[in-house]
Amino acid sequence: MFQRYISSNLHVTLSLWAFCGVFALQQGAPFSLSLQCAVFGFGWAAYQYLHAFVPILYRQQQVTFSKLFYALLALSLGFYGLMLQPVFVWISFGFAGMLTFCYALPFGAKMGLRFVPTLKVFVVALCWTVLATIPLNALPKNLFVLVSIKALTWMICLILPFDLRDLQKDEKALKTLPQLFGVNGVKVLGFILISFTAFMAFKTVAVDVLLYVEWGMLLLLAIALYGASPKRSPMFTSFWVEGIPILWFVASILTLTFGLGL
Repeated sequence: MFQRYISSNLHVTLSLWAFCGVFALQQGAPFSLSLQCAVFGFGWAAYQYLHAFVPILYRQQQVTFSKLFYALLALSLGFYGLMLQPVFVWISFGFAGMLTFCYALPFGAKMGLRFVPTLKVFVVALCWTVLATIPLNALPKNLFVLVSIKALTWMICLILPFDLRDLQKDEKALKTLPQLFGVNGVKVLGFILISFTAFMAFKTVAVDVLLYVEWGMLLLLAIALYGASPKRSPMFTSFWVEGIPILWFVASILTLTFGLGL
């Protein structure tokens, strides 16, 4: 059951939903149920496409009923939520969707943005950032830019343990950050980015008590990055690192509920 939860991409989708929710909480911005459905549904569909359908098309295998069911369920939920959104939300989802499609084109091996040297981490980070900042469209322009930068650096830091995990699997032509800077170099880069993100949190978080929660999550991410290596179990990244945004969201809710007096 646990392995199916991971392989069905529900965990990473929950992580995406939680990441978007935290940014809305920090700014006191509304994150409507319909928008949550759109984020969760299309996020789930995107990861089904990347992790299930593209590999199947590469190998010219048949799509299983369960994968087809998950994909249709995800798309149905996504379109249900999107139907109630204004035009700019449609444009944002369309942009993220095009990036996702181009990230791994289903026409043959080694086609797509993920195979462009060094680009892989930035494409994924940008997609998450676009979705996370949709609820924040009413923020002043300068603050919106700062929050977007913070979201982008957060995601780059969160992806680094995955790149370290895949160091021995990724082809050298990809020129991923670990291939360019080595394991220790990437960790140093990650710690610098985490420090920068902590500073950006200080500049952007509108609800004061949530600043300390974010700093705690960044410390946890720094510990995870320190312990990341190609020899680690895949579950370390696929469950524990991927779960940091979920923990962040839960901790933020609990802090808002019980910790306003801190």
